[in-house]
Amino acid sequence: TGPLRRVLKYLHGTVYLSLTLDTSNLTFMHGWVDASFAVHLDYRSHTGAVLSLGKGGVISVSRKQRLNTKSSTEAEVVGVDD
Repeated sequence: TGPLRRVLKYLHGTVYLSLTLDTSNLTFMHGWVDASFAVHLDYRSHTGAVLSLGKGGVISVSRKQRLNTKSSTEAEVVGVDD
């Protein structure tokens, strides 16, 4: 199956989910970053991040890190900068 088909299947299965923003506190912004050490075949780590505004997640990113790291701690530091 192609990537487009997977995206459409995901959207069809999550049509009941919604983005919720609390308009009373839109000045509150929070970010989270996490990394998984050496999870790809080329031993690169993976980083994920979410930025929230108020009480709802606004932006999310997930990707393979550009640098090879030597430890999970180093992967976390690279993930914040990546």
